[in-house]
This record gives sequence, C-alpha cells and structure tokens, in this order.
Amino acid sequence: MVAASGSDVGSVASALATIVSANEADANETARAILRYAAEKGLDPVPVLRAVPFSSARKYSGCVTADGRALVMGAAAFVLGPERAREADALTSAFDATERVLVVGECASFSGDDAIEGDVCLLGCVAIRDEIRPTAPDTMRYFLEQGVELRVISGDDPRTVSAIAERAGVPHAERYVDASTLDTPEKLDAAVDAARVFGRVTPQQKRDLVQALHRRGRIVAMTGDGVNDVLALREADCSVAMASGSAAARNVSEIVLADNDFAHMPEVVAEGRRSINNLQRSASLFLVKTVFTAALALVCIVMPPYPFIPIQMSLLSTAVIGIPSFVLALEPNHERVRGSFLANVLARSLPASAAILAALFSELVVGRALNHSFDEISTVCTILVAFVGVALIWRISQPLTALRAALLALIIAIVALGCTVFASFFEIMDLTGSMGVVIVVAGLVAVAFFNWMYNRSLAGYETNEHFLRLVRRVEGKHDGE
Repeated sequence: MVAASGSDVGSVASALATIVSANEADANETARAILRYAAEKGLDPVPVLRAVPFSSARKYSGCVTADGRALVMGAAAFVLGPERAREADALTSAFDATERVLVVGECASFSGDDAIEGDVCLLGCVAIRDEIRPTAPDTMRYFLEQGVELRVISGDDPRTVSAIAERAGVPHAERYVDASTLDTPEKLDAAVDAARVFGRVTPQQKRDLVQALHRRGRIVAMTGDGVNDVLALREADCSVAMASGSAAARNVSEIVLADNDFAHMPEVVAEGRRSINNLQRSASLFLVKTVFTAALALVCIVMPPYPFIPIQMSLLSTAVIGIPSFVLALEPNHERVRGSFLANVLARSLPASAAILAALFSELVVGRALNHSFDEISTVCTILVAFVGVALIWRISQPLTALRAALLALIIAIVALGCTVFASFFEIMDLTGSMGVVIVVAGLVAVAFFNWMYNRSLAGYETNEHFLRLVRRVEGKHDGE
C-alpha cells in the first residue's frame, strides 16, 4: 500500500476498509481479500450513507460516508481517467508486475447512476497479488501438449494479467491487448488472432471473444468464477466454474471444481476421453448386430429361413459384443476425441454390418446351390459372423495394447471352443469340404471387403471434417472483414 503526496497510509487503509465494508454483501474475491486484511489490522470502517457496488463496466466501487465524503476504489484509468493515469503509474512503479494495483481516491459525489462526479483526489494505491499455484505450469504444459490454444481474458490491467500469465506458463503472454481500445467489432475480431492475453474486458466482450473463436471453427472451453463471466460461460462449448465463485457462474457451468483447483482439469479431460472414446467403440459393436440382423430379417422374408438359432446368437453376442464392450468401456483411454460421436460410430459399424450381410447372403445362395441343410447353413453363417466380428474388434482396438491383445485372444478362444468342444451345445455341425470352402472364401472376401470399406469410411469422414473446418475458418475471416 502506497500513499499519495499529501496523504498517509492510515487514511488510505481506512478508506479501503470503509469502501469494502459498505459493499460486503456483494463482495468479490478482491473485496474479500481486503476485508481479511482490514480484520487482521483491526481497521474499523466509518458509517456510510450510500454504497456504490462494483461494476465490471465502471471498474470501480465506492461509498458515501456519514460525514459526506465520497470514496472510490478501482482501476486508475476508470477512476482518474486516461489523462491522469500517469499519476497512478508513478506510484505503481514500487510494486511487482504481477500485482494488481487499485487506486483509492475521494471525489465530490456520485450521480444517480453511480457515476463519479467532480475531480478525484488521489489518496493512494493498494496492490493485490494473485497466488499462482505450484501446479499451474504443469497444467498449462499438459493442455499445450494436447493441442489446446490458451487465451487469458480478464477485467484487470492487461500488463498485470500478462505478467501473471507468463509466470503461469501461458505461451506468448507478452502479446496482450487492452480490450477498452477494441471499440468496434472489427478491432475485436482482429485481436482474437493477434493477442493471447486480454485485459480490461467487459462481460459482453468476453462473450464476443468466444463467438469470434466459434466463427473460426474452434471448440471453446471457458473457465470463470464471477457474474461477469456468465455470458461467456453460457456461450462456450464447455464451461468450468470454481466452487468458491458466484452462484450464477456455478449454475450455468457444466463442470464445477469443488476444491477450486484447476490442476484437476487434466483428470477431467482424461475421464471425458475415456467415456467418449470407449462408448464409441462399444456402441459400434452393438450397432453392428442391430443393423445386420434387421437387414438379414428383410432378406429372409424373400429367402427363408432365418439362418440362426438363439443359442448361436448367444455365442456371437457374448464373444463379439458382450465381453469386448465391457472391457473396452472400462479401460483407460487418453486418445484425443475427434469428429462427432454418431459419425465415428457409423464409420466403424456400417462397414462390418455390410460385410457380414454380404457374407451371409453368399452362404444363403451358395448353400442352396450345394444342397446344404439348415444346420450346415447356420453353422457357416455363425463362423462367418465371428470372422468379421474379430476383424472389427481388431480395428477398433488400435493402437493395440497388452489388454486389447489379451481381449482378442480371449474372443478367438471362446469362438474356437464354442465351435469345437461345445459344438453340440451351440448346435454347430462338423464341417464338410464344401462348408470349409465357403467359410474360407466367403470369410476372406468379407474381411477384405470390411477393411476396404472401413478405411474408406474413415478417410472420407476425416476429409469431410477437414473441409468443414476450412469452410468455418474462411467464413470466420469473412465475418471479421
């Protein structure tokens, strides 16, 4: 705390205690820190007649005491005005660059809409330092390694925010901008690409920045804890609030950090990736059975009978769907989530369904030509479905790990035992020469057809996603012109 010429530290401290006590009901983190300081120093506030609450648009708070003094505390540029900012700069030189400096002054009065009236007599400055958690650089490094672009948006002085961001490990923190100078949509849109730190940002500008990132095809996650962040939190794709923040911020956010520690975000990301990626794999397996059984039922209306009996479907459901989906759904998975959920599921499941249906249709046609009995046709169809099912699990298990390799071995063992040792239980017939030929030929063709379609579907989807991203970026540039 530094006093201006003609004042003393005691009067500055008394004015601080009076202002924050008058607005205690609506205190933010800065006000609460000053309240704790006043309590530790035993500073008693004087009675007040009127409280002027803090506003993110005005960047100051104040009060009118019982003896008629109008006290104000806030950002120098807003309290003193830009033309008198050098007065405060002369005092702030005594503080560290990472400390947020507020000026304390006395004005003539406040208008009905809480605007400062008359010249402000500068009493002094107070500096508040935000504590940077030791885990902050590691957390920033994690997100950078995951391809996340970091931007810092704050209502504080951009130079202070830049210094704090640099210590926290935010790259290019020196590229900062004062959002109060972004007085047109064109300037704000241009600053989104040029700057990484934004200071003096209003609530509306925070939302505009999120919207500008959306126009560039970005997925935006926003963290905040105050009422000023609500508009941006609602606009973001993923919003994260602190438990100690305002109730409004917590209510509009998808995630609330109960212990106010941002270092848990890598764990949140890892859990989200595990849930989404594993659910995509499991959904692919279930959708394969749904599609090919429904399509096969339509085919068998024209070419009866339906080639499976319930016990054989139980073997396939257990080996190809049940066990793999259970294991894949619970294993750790830190792969980045790409594309949309439905497109990823369809890109994996439809090729397998088409390959199975083609193989089964071949057996229905060839089996009749070779005079195969119903039991022989159902046996061949069961083995063909197992062939393509194993191929699908192989593809969705990439990259292969020890657990996934063990899962593949288990599935193959279950199918092999079901078709040999427990063949009579599952109504599996002994293979004849013609059955073996059909299984080998149709199985190899079906697996090759599945791999070809699988590769094309993924390549086509990735190309389409790339094209859409380019379109969104071009549209974003045009919107900013």
